[in-house]
Amino acid sequence: MTTIKLNRSTLAEQVADLLAQRIETDGFKPGDPLPSIARLAEEFSVSKPIIREALKTLEGRSLIEVSNGKTPIVRPISSDSLRLFFERAVALDSRSLIELLEIRRGLEIQSALLAARSALVSETAQMRDLVADMRNHLYQHALYADLDLDLHMRIAAASRNTLMAHLIESIRDVLKDTIKEGLRSRFTDEQLLRVQTLHEAIVDRIAAGDAEGAASAMAIHFDDAIDAIYRSMIKP
Repeated sequence: MTTIKLNRSTLAEQVADLLAQRIETDGFKPGDPLPSIARLAEEFSVSKPIIREALKTLEGRSLIEVSNGKTPIVRPISSDSLRLFFERAVALDSRSLIELLEIRRGLEIQSALLAARSALVSETAQMRDLVADMRNHLYQHALYADLDLDLHMRIAAASRNTLMAHLIESIRDVLKDTIKEGLRSRFTDEQLLRVQTLHEAIVDRIAAGDAEGAASAMAIHFDDAIDAIYRSMIKP
């Protein structure tokens, strides 16, 4: 067996880094189990406690899942870590709320554009059903916000860009309460109707395969939302 040489940083950190490289280079898939602790200890020529510490490090990086009495597995990609990052950013500085909306604006515009190019007929049919349901519950703010989330995530899924969908989901989760409050207190009935009309326009353009039209409607939708939140933040 080839001996792996370790430098002067902590053994656990080195093992964690090398094991992360191995997960990538050996093509481990989400849900795949890692070798046993005993086998890893032998491979890296370290003690089992060092392996356990390395696994905790990888768990902290959201790379693996470790359960008591079970073999560690490769963790599926999720938006959890990103959501925690964005939550902390907004909690530390309220101005980050506008910055987060601006980031989401760019992502959602691209998402709509890609969805118009790749959405299946079954997916656009589901989107149409959703916007119809949204119109029926336009003034039930909490329910409307939840339906809004579902619509935007369906558009993201139809973009066929998994990483973009994770980014949108993580940002949308952080903004969920702000969106609900905005629908309740920042928008007049006329503005709420405009929100709904723009949602319908976005879906119509996606269903028609009009990428530029879908992107344009999404841009207007987010410009309205950012403007409303910005005005509410600068009120004396």
